Amino acid sequence: MSRPPNLSDLKKRIGIRKYLWLLGLLVLLLIDEFVKEGYFFNPSDVLIYGTHEFLATLDIIALILFFVYDITKPKNK
Repeated sequence: MSRPPNLSDLKKRIGIRKYLWLLGLLVLLLIDEFVKEGYFFNPSDVLIYGTHEFLATLDIIALILFFVYDITKPKNK
């Protein structure tokens, strides 16, 4: 009989999951923008709060920050 997963089991695989969720969100945002507006990205809309471009930019920034953090964090031995 297997035991239910505990918090440490879930933390082991969260590294890859955060990237997949953020990349999936980015793809869905760009698809939705293309369907609604007819283009993927308009740089002039990046500074307008709540637009697809604004959210996609935040998503890209989060991906970069998570990547840099994962590379520079000290390894536990």
